[in-house]
Formats: sequence, structure tokens, C-alpha cells
Amino acid sequence: MADQTFARYVNERRILTQLRLQGAMPRAELARRLGLTPATITNLVENLTASSFLVEQRISREDSPRRDVGRPGVDIALNPSGGYFLGAEIGVGVVRFALIDLALGVVDSRTARLAHPVGPEAAVSAIATFARGLPQPLRSIGITVPGLVRSDGYVVHLPMLGWKDLNLKALAEQALSAPVFVENNAHAAAFGEVYTQPGLQADAIVYLKLGAGCGGAAIVNGRLVRGAEGTGNEFGHVRIRETGPRCSCGQEGCLENFVNIAALERSYRPGQGFGVDSLSALPAMVAAAAQAGDRNAGTAMDELAGHLILGLTSLTNIFNPSTIVLGGAMRPVLAARLDRLSQAVGAGIVPGMTRPQIRLSTLGEMECAIGAATIAHHQDFDVSNIEIGS
Repeated sequence: MADQTFARYVNERRILTQLRLQGAMPRAELARRLGLTPATITNLVENLTASSFLVEQRISREDSPRRDVGRPGVDIALNPSGGYFLGAEIGVGVVRFALIDLALGVVDSRTARLAHPVGPEAAVSAIATFARGLPQPLRSIGITVPGLVRSDGYVVHLPMLGWKDLNLKALAEQALSAPVFVENNAHAAAFGEVYTQPGLQADAIVYLKLGAGCGGAAIVNGRLVRGAEGTGNEFGHVRIRETGPRCSCGQEGCLENFVNIAALERSYRPGQGFGVDSLSALPAMVAAAAQAGDRNAGTAMDELAGHLILGLTSLTNIFNPSTIVLGGAMRPVLAARLDRLSQAVGAGIVPGMTRPQIRLSTLGEMECAIGAATIAHHQDFDVSNIEIGS
């Protein structure tokens, strides 16, 4: 019986994953794709429908490209209201929230200001307060921070907030009445980009988030490349020079210190001393100034792009990605230099290697919070999380 129960559990997750990736479809097509009998599919679908995870969608025969397949006029689809997942991005002076439903629709997104620097207890309290105010019960919660995070939710080092050696997962689960998953913010943003776009999941993707820092991730066949303890993908600490500004990691010459907002500030208006709020608006301001003919702004953008090209070329040679996705607060500057980045990376990689498509993230300002929510969704519902034989 235990084996039968586990087989049912696996097949239910296979159904949910298939519908997330491929969209609504008739029972017969679902059975064919998963290699299950029609009777088995009917039984599983009825159970998932009773649990509110699936719904039937009645469609006209004229509108359906599959009129000859399955039960006429009925598709099976994920039920958006079958579960809700909260993502929370803890940043510098801010927490961003995104609530998604079972079908990955963004139901709500908001931003809350926090004192800076903020302690972990205060940050978790802000998340708990937001969660308690939601009308929807949460199945699970994803939290991201801009620092080094192990696979078990333990924050190793978070210099931007002054946190170190912190079991953030345990702290959060004491305050929140739902399972919690903790992830590095760039990892979360990268995962969300891929998870919400099924067409990217069979590819090798490199993601870079550029803002106050520079984080990154590589995703191969829909899975994060994590390293031994989940702390890999520290692309911002690829060294592109022998010397340079001292990095938070203690080294010199790290990519992060040449492509973050502080680097843009040094190049555009050195010594002006922008505040935290002004710094967040700096990339858009510089991009607009360059568009209006400000040579200093254009030079600052070119300098940042030149350093970024070195990092992207190395990452392309290592991972051979089909796509490089760029996100973060630096987006306005990156948008103005996409063509240059693409051409220079294509010219600099190993001859014969295919030039990757370089584009901007589709998730916008809420990318980390949405990514955190998708990680919670993935942990709860995706078949790839099931370890056969464990």
C-alpha cells in the first residue's frame, strides 16, 4: 500500500508539472504524454480536482485544436485558487512582496520600507505581519537575501545587512505558520525567470542581477547549478582585474565592484555622495542623461559595459548558455547597451561557440520576490523534487 500511495503521489505531481509546462489539455492527451492509462488519469484527475488543484475548462469544439482527442470540449487545467505562495525579498532598507497562485499568476505585489540596517528579527517580523494580513492561506513562503545562502536556508555571509552565520529558515519558521525556503536573491530571480517561462527550461541559462551588488546563477534543464553546499554561482566575484576597489569578500578586482551602482556613481559623478534612495534611481537617471546627450553619462555607461563584457565572455565560455538574462536595478543602463554587449561577447568567446542571446529579465522590479514565490511553488508541487528511492 505504501508503494501504491507513493506512486499516486508521484503521478499527481507529474500531472501538475505537465499542466504547468504545457498548459490545459484533455485527459487523453495527458495520459498519452505521461504514459498512463485513461482509467489511471481519470482517477488521479478526480482526486486532484476534489483537492481543488485542478479544474475542468469547457471549450467550444470550433476553438479547440484537439477536437478529436479525449473528452469532447473539456480540458484539464491548474486551478489558480488551489494554492498561494508568498515571496519576500529582503533588501537594503526595503522588503518586496509577491503573492502568486497555483497557476503562477501574480495576485499581489507590494513594497515596504525598513530601517537600514535592519536586523533579521525585524525583517522576519515585517514578513509575518504582511502574511497575516493576506486573505488567502499560504501553502509556503520563499525568502531571499542578497548574500551567501546554503541549501538548508542558513545565511553564511550577508555584508550588505551585516548578517553572518544565521539560520534564517529556522528563525522565519518560528514566526510564520507555513513552510519557509530561503535562497540567495539572484538565484531566486534567475529561477523565477525560467520557472515562469517553460520554453527556457530545456536550455542552459546564465542570469546576472546588477544593482547594489552583482549576483548570478546558472540554470541547466530547469535546475539551479548550486555547488557543494548550495553557495555556488557567485559570479560577481569572478576576478576581471588584478587590482581594484576592495570587495565585500575581501578580494580586489571582482566583477561586482566594476558593474554595480557604486561603480556607476564613481564613473558618472565621483564624490557626490548619493544617498540610498538616490542611488537606486541613479541607473535610470544616467540612462536618461546619456539619451539627452550628456557625454559623462554615456562614458560611464560604456565603462560599465566594458567591464561587464569581460565577465559575460568568461561565463559564456564556461557554461555555453543559449540565453543570458540581465536583471536588477541597472536595467535602464543595460537596456541602452544590449547590442554592444551581444556583439562584444560574440566576438570574444571561443571560436565556433554559438553566441548567446542577451536580453533583459521579464519580471521587472519584483523579480526576486516573484522568484522566491516560485521556489516555494516548486518545492511544493514540482515532480523534480521527489527523490525516488530515498
